[in-house]
Amino acid sequence: MRSVILTTSVFVLFCMFPDVSQAQGSDRKLRDELLVRRERDQAARLECAKGTGEEQIKCLIKALEEIDKPNTKWLNAVFEEHGFPAVEMIGADGVKAFFLLLQHSGDLALKEKCRAGIERAFQEKVLSPSEYASFIDRLLTDQKKPQIFGSNFESKDGKLVMSPAEDIKNLDVRRKQIGLPPIADYVKMLKEFYKLEVVLEQ
Repeated sequence: MRSVILTTSVFVLFCMFPDVSQAQGSDRKLRDELLVRRERDQAARLECAKGTGEEQIKCLIKALEEIDKPNTKWLNAVFEEHGFPAVEMIGADGVKAFFLLLQHSGDLALKEKCRAGIERAFQEKVLSPSEYASFIDRLLTDQKKPQIFGSNFESKDGKLVMSPAEDIKNLDVRRKQIGLPPIADYVKMLKEFYKLEVVLEQ
């Protein structure tokens, strides 16, 4: 396991029937393709989770080749044509599907190009604070830069160790500014979920 990212699902309740065309966006074909690719992505990863640790690694490597790489090529084509697709084009679920596929891509250049779109989606409350933080922190970590919000942890010697973070003394200040709980609460959550020791090592 290279890194650990926790995200929360956002559920929206409508008091009235929403306008379907607005909910789905103007480009339904693109939105539908994103949702299909998201389902395929998630089904593959759920299947991988059923095996032993070694089997999971082999399964994820296979998913990288058969799912993530083709999706990355397709996402690049979408970005070249539309830029980062907005909610008005593909709906909120389409944006979240684009985000998920992008997170599983190893294309740092594409992620950097999409950063402004991710920030806009967060500001529009399409992406949750944890989703936004996970994207920014993973991108910075992969670029060999210190993360900002402390959401990226790596597996080292049987422990989960926080990737280097910028100005760790003010980490909770930055987390609070975007709506995240204190890092201590996040560490506790990781410990309970993964049953591993979690350390903030700099």
